[in-house]
Amino acid sequence: MLESSLLPTARSSEFVKTNQVIVANDGIELVADVYIPGGTPPFPAIVEITPYSAQQQNKLGEIYATRGYLFVAVDARGRYRSSGEWKPMEYDQADGHAVLQWVANHTLCNGRIGTRGHSYCGYNQLLAAIDAPSALQAMVVCVAPGDAFINVPFHGGAYDMSDFMWLLTMTGRVCDDGGGNEYLGIKRFGAEEFEENPYEQEAAQNTNQALEAVQEKLQQQQLENLTSALASRPFQQMDVQFGIRQDQFREWIQHWRFDDYWQQRSVLPRLSRTDVPTLHISGWWDANGRGATAFYRGMRDRAATTVNREKQRLLMGAWDHYMQAPDCDDLPPEEASQVERAALRDELNDELAWFDQHLKDMSPGPATAERVTLFITGTYQWLDFDDWPPASTKETTYYLVVHKENGYGCLQPIAADGVTTSSSYTFDPRNPTPFATKDLLLDKAPFDNSQLHSSRKDILIFETPVIDYSLALVGEISLVLYASADVPDFDLCAKLVDVYPDGRAIYLADGIIRARFREGYRQPENPQPGTNHRYTLDLWHIGHVLRSGHRLRVELASAAFGRFDVNPCTGTDLATETDCQIANITIQHNITYPSHIILPVCEDARLTNGGS
Repeated sequence: MLESSLLPTARSSEFVKTNQVIVANDGIELVADVYIPGGTPPFPAIVEITPYSAQQQNKLGEIYATRGYLFVAVDARGRYRSSGEWKPMEYDQADGHAVLQWVANHTLCNGRIGTRGHSYCGYNQLLAAIDAPSALQAMVVCVAPGDAFINVPFHGGAYDMSDFMWLLTMTGRVCDDGGGNEYLGIKRFGAEEFEENPYEQEAAQNTNQALEAVQEKLQQQQLENLTSALASRPFQQMDVQFGIRQDQFREWIQHWRFDDYWQQRSVLPRLSRTDVPTLHISGWWDANGRGATAFYRGMRDRAATTVNREKQRLLMGAWDHYMQAPDCDDLPPEEASQVERAALRDELNDELAWFDQHLKDMSPGPATAERVTLFITGTYQWLDFDDWPPASTKETTYYLVVHKENGYGCLQPIAADGVTTSSSYTFDPRNPTPFATKDLLLDKAPFDNSQLHSSRKDILIFETPVIDYSLALVGEISLVLYASADVPDFDLCAKLVDVYPDGRAIYLADGIIRARFREGYRQPENPQPGTNHRYTLDLWHIGHVLRSGHRLRVELASAAFGRFDVNPCTGTDLATETDCQIANITIQHNITYPSHIILPVCEDARLTNGGS
């Protein structure tokens, strides 16, 4: 076991037991800190297994102990004090079971356990929930990514660049700030902290060197340098552009299809083997947050028992991945202030109420009694709903049809009557279409996209006329495109945008599909050049009201540079390709090939009558 003083933590005492060893099934030692309530044991327990340092959870441990819970914070395998090698998503199911069994058998535990955590610590709960010990009776899964390969570290077959930046901060045994949300000001650790173990001393020194290289690269603060690094080829060696070798990234990019490697790390196909009441939490601007709606819906439909299918709850708020307000500078000031105010809601209160209900049999408070709670943008209000998607939501098709005089296409609920209408553009992988004009640090925000299309010729735009009513969109969005190209492979990217009366175009949602994955992720097949195929893009989820005087816009391109990797369009191995090819891409929108977007139009009177 690695003894360290990397982060401050209370010494073992009557109410805190540090450096407790949990032996995994293969003999690896996982190290935990246990926070003990006052009063008479046994107690219900809350567990968090984290790669971001269990010692950082000392304040949370005190909160839970004060609330009457035994709180157990565990360093994940290969991280901080725990032995072994950290391999994301590989050992989480078995290690989670070992920890749950250890806690259930603890003399201070009454056999009722909940798990909690954000981001990676959300996904590892879902893995541990598969065939979990019966002692696991509640989970709070916050800002978890979607399923392995489908949403992490890929989306639609394209690599998520925010995932790459996260991996940079996770290189070595320790990371910068316990969450990867600051790339500057990285902490350094002296070798004297590892005097008892020369191997760990060397590992700490290597980690310091790697983190210094990352900091030096990112401190340049020059977008062109970052752009050059992200566009380098071969893609599998992009890490060296940041002065670091990231072996986990290299391993992942070698598995650029949904093979056995990813199936072993996947949760969605195994949800019938889960049976845990779960609170799913995320925000509309969480760039890694597909998991909240996907796993909520999946567990509602396929959890092992009907009883626990009914015990799923969803909370979607005015948050980014760090459960904070996103950058709202591009919104009108009065709207920005409403988002920022709504983001002050502390989801910990919902979390505590969830555990009180399912581990202590307490009645939920009025703010947590409903199944689904959403912050609706556009009207900027918190509302409760019966389910996700709400029963009042109807899938409504809007078709991409002929161009208007300004060069834009139309977006309308009536299909095209022409037979041959199409739109084309040329895409150059050496000059890829950016995701946004402003630097979002690989995250999402309600940014203004109005200037992007004016400076590019590789974007197609389709939009509605100005609407004179409130159009409420609450649910899942998908886009179906019929397209062809003169290259062996290409990407189709889409953004959904709210166009304001003053011309600002505020981002709502986005999606991508890599052409070779149009029939699924297991057996990719390059499309035949010049042949029309059907492509379906998942634009995730939305809870937004388009107000009177606004327009709804769909933007199409073949890159979202800064958000996803760039397709070289050669149809070869995506990890090792060093060349690229210019692509001429055609989108069909006619009676034979009716490209369309499926919008979740919500008829809830609270939105349709109050959003003007």
